[in-house]
Amino acid sequence: MTTHSWTEVQALGIKAASGAGVPPAQALAFGAMLVRHLADGGAEGPLAAALETPQTIISLALRIERVVEAASLGVTPISVIEDNPGQRAMLISWLFALPCHADVRIQGNAIEASLMLTAPSQRSRPDRVPLGPTLETQLQTLAAKTYVPDSDASRNAGAGAGQMELD
Repeated sequence: MTTHSWTEVQALGIKAASGAGVPPAQALAFGAMLVRHLADGGAEGPLAAALETPQTIISLALRIERVVEAASLGVTPISVIEDNPGQRAMLISWLFALPCHADVRIQGNAIEASLMLTAPSQRSRPDRVPLGPTLETQLQTLAAKTYVPDSDASRNAGAGAGQMELD
Protein backbone atom coordinates (compact mmCIF):
# COMPACT_ATOMS: atom_id res chain seq x y z
CA MET A 1 0.00 0.00 0.00
CA THR A 2 1.33 3.41 -0.95
CA THR A 3 0.09 6.86 -0.05
CA HIS A 4 -0.41 9.74 -2.43
CA SER A 5 -1.58 13.32 -2.18
CA TRP A 6 -5.31 14.00 -2.13
CA THR A 7 -5.12 15.84 -5.45
CA GLU A 8 -3.11 13.10 -7.14
CA VAL A 9 -5.60 10.38 -6.17
CA GLN A 10 -8.59 12.52 -7.13
CA ALA A 11 -7.08 13.35 -10.55
CA LEU A 12 -6.23 9.68 -11.14
CA GLY A 13 -9.81 8.71 -10.27
CA ILE A 14 -11.22 11.26 -12.71
CA LYS A 15 -8.94 10.10 -15.52
CA ALA A 16 -9.65 6.43 -14.79
CA ALA A 17 -13.41 6.98 -14.88
CA SER A 18 -13.00 8.87 -18.17
CA GLY A 19 -10.88 6.03 -19.53
CA ALA A 20 -13.64 3.60 -18.52
CA GLY A 21 -16.10 5.59 -20.64
CA VAL A 22 -17.83 7.67 -17.96
CA PRO A 23 -19.00 11.12 -19.17
CA PRO A 24 -16.94 14.09 -17.90
CA ALA A 25 -19.37 15.41 -15.25
CA GLN A 26 -19.85 12.00 -13.67
CA ALA A 27 -16.10 11.23 -13.93
CA LEU A 28 -15.36 14.44 -12.04
CA ALA A 29 -17.83 13.52 -9.31
CA PHE A 30 -16.45 9.96 -9.17
CA GLY A 31 -12.93 11.27 -8.59
CA ALA A 32 -14.13 13.36 -5.65
CA MET A 33 -16.02 10.40 -4.20
CA LEU A 34 -13.13 7.96 -4.73
CA VAL A 35 -10.63 10.03 -2.78
CA ARG A 36 -13.13 10.71 0.03
CA HIS A 37 -13.98 6.99 0.17
CA LEU A 38 -10.32 5.99 0.45
CA ALA A 39 -9.47 8.76 2.94
CA ASP A 40 -12.31 7.57 5.18
CA GLY A 41 -10.99 3.98 5.09
CA GLY A 42 -13.55 2.64 2.63
CA ALA A 43 -12.96 -0.69 0.90
CA GLU A 44 -11.32 -0.60 -2.54
CA GLY A 45 -13.39 -3.50 -3.92
CA PRO A 46 -16.54 -1.49 -4.68
CA LEU A 47 -14.46 1.16 -6.48
CA ALA A 48 -12.73 -1.46 -8.62
CA ALA A 49 -16.06 -3.12 -9.44
CA ALA A 50 -17.64 0.21 -10.39
CA LEU A 51 -14.77 0.98 -12.77
CA GLU A 52 -15.40 -2.36 -14.49
CA THR A 53 -19.05 -1.39 -15.05
CA PRO A 54 -19.13 2.34 -15.87
CA GLN A 55 -22.93 2.35 -15.87
CA THR A 56 -22.72 1.85 -12.09
CA ILE A 57 -20.73 5.07 -11.74
CA ILE A 58 -23.16 6.97 -13.95
CA SER A 59 -26.17 5.62 -12.06
CA LEU A 60 -24.73 6.47 -8.64
CA ALA A 61 -23.72 9.97 -9.79
CA LEU A 62 -27.22 10.63 -11.11
CA ARG A 63 -28.75 9.42 -7.84
CA ILE A 64 -26.57 11.88 -5.91
CA GLU A 65 -27.57 14.67 -8.32
CA ARG A 66 -31.23 13.91 -7.53
CA VAL A 67 -30.48 14.06 -3.79
CA VAL A 68 -28.82 17.47 -4.20
CA GLU A 69 -31.72 18.68 -6.34
CA ALA A 70 -34.23 17.58 -3.70
CA ALA A 71 -32.19 19.36 -1.02
CA SER A 72 -32.19 22.52 -3.13
CA LEU A 73 -35.98 22.38 -3.17
CA GLY A 74 -36.07 22.23 0.61
CA VAL A 75 -36.78 18.52 0.90
CA THR A 76 -34.92 17.22 3.90
CA PRO A 77 -34.05 14.60 4.89
CA ILE A 78 -33.78 12.61 1.68
CA SER A 79 -33.89 8.82 1.78
CA VAL A 80 -32.06 6.52 -0.59
CA ILE A 81 -32.43 2.75 -0.52
CA GLU A 82 -29.51 0.65 -1.78
CA ASP A 83 -29.38 -3.12 -1.31
CA ASN A 84 -25.84 -3.58 -2.68
CA PRO A 85 -23.42 -2.98 0.24
CA GLY A 86 -20.58 -1.75 -2.00
CA GLN A 87 -22.79 0.70 -3.85
CA ARG A 88 -24.32 1.83 -0.55
CA ALA A 89 -20.81 2.54 0.78
CA MET A 90 -20.01 4.57 -2.35
CA LEU A 91 -23.25 6.56 -2.05
CA ILE A 92 -22.34 7.44 1.52
CA SER A 93 -18.84 8.49 0.43
CA TRP A 94 -20.38 10.49 -2.41
CA LEU A 95 -22.56 12.38 0.04
CA PHE A 96 -19.53 13.14 2.21
CA ALA A 97 -17.58 14.24 -0.89
CA LEU A 98 -20.08 17.02 -1.59
CA PRO A 99 -18.74 20.51 -0.83
CA CYS A 100 -21.66 21.19 1.51
CA HIS A 101 -22.45 20.01 5.03
CA ALA A 102 -23.95 16.51 4.93
CA ASP A 103 -25.60 14.79 7.87
CA VAL A 104 -25.94 11.12 6.97
CA ARG A 105 -27.67 8.35 8.89
CA ILE A 106 -27.65 4.69 7.87
CA GLN A 107 -30.32 2.26 8.90
CA GLY A 108 -30.09 -1.13 7.20
CA ASN A 109 -30.28 -0.56 3.45
CA ALA A 110 -31.56 3.00 3.85
CA ILE A 111 -29.42 6.10 3.76
CA GLU A 112 -31.01 9.26 5.13
CA ALA A 113 -29.22 12.46 4.19
CA SER A 114 -29.79 16.03 5.27
CA LEU A 115 -27.79 18.49 3.19
CA MET A 116 -27.19 22.10 4.11
CA LEU A 117 -26.26 23.43 0.69
CA THR A 118 -25.24 26.86 1.96
CA ALA A 119 -22.94 25.51 4.68
CA PRO A 120 -19.49 24.29 3.68
CA SER A 121 -18.38 20.78 4.49
CA GLN A 122 -16.51 20.51 7.76
CA ARG A 123 -14.75 17.29 6.77
CA SER A 124 -10.99 17.53 6.76
CA ARG A 125 -8.70 16.27 4.03
CA PRO A 126 -5.71 14.18 5.11
CA ASP A 127 -2.29 15.01 3.72
CA ARG A 128 -1.91 11.53 2.26
CA VAL A 129 -4.43 8.98 0.98
CA PRO A 130 -3.72 5.21 0.97
CA LEU A 131 -4.00 3.36 -2.33
CA GLY A 132 -3.57 -0.39 -2.70
CA PRO A 133 -1.44 -1.74 -5.56
CA THR A 134 -4.30 -3.54 -7.35
CA LEU A 135 -6.58 -0.51 -7.44
CA GLU A 136 -3.67 1.78 -8.31
CA THR A 137 -2.78 -0.40 -11.31
CA GLN A 138 -6.43 -0.47 -12.42
CA LEU A 139 -6.70 3.32 -12.12
CA GLN A 140 -3.46 3.89 -14.04
CA THR A 141 -4.44 1.44 -16.79
CA LEU A 142 -7.81 3.12 -17.31
CA ALA A 143 -6.30 6.61 -17.07
CA ALA A 144 -3.79 5.71 -19.79
CA LYS A 145 -6.71 5.26 -22.20
CA THR A 146 -7.24 9.02 -22.06
CA TYR A 147 -3.72 9.92 -23.13
CA VAL A 148 -2.94 11.06 -26.66
CA PRO A 149 -0.66 8.56 -28.40
CA ASP A 150 2.95 9.61 -28.89
CA SER A 151 3.27 10.09 -32.63
CA ASP A 152 4.27 12.68 -35.20
CA ALA A 153 0.61 12.98 -36.23
CA SER A 154 -0.53 13.78 -32.68
CA ARG A 155 2.29 16.28 -32.18
CA ASN A 156 1.48 17.93 -35.52
CA ALA A 157 -2.13 18.21 -34.37
CA GLY A 158 -1.02 20.08 -31.24
CA ALA A 159 -0.30 17.45 -28.58
CA GLY A 160 2.74 17.91 -26.36
CA ALA A 161 3.95 21.02 -24.59
CA GLY A 162 6.41 23.10 -26.57
CA GLN A 163 6.34 20.78 -29.54
CA MET A 164 4.58 23.04 -32.00
CA GLU A 165 6.52 25.06 -34.54
CA LEU A 166 5.25 28.56 -35.11
CA ASP A 167 5.81 30.18 -38.49
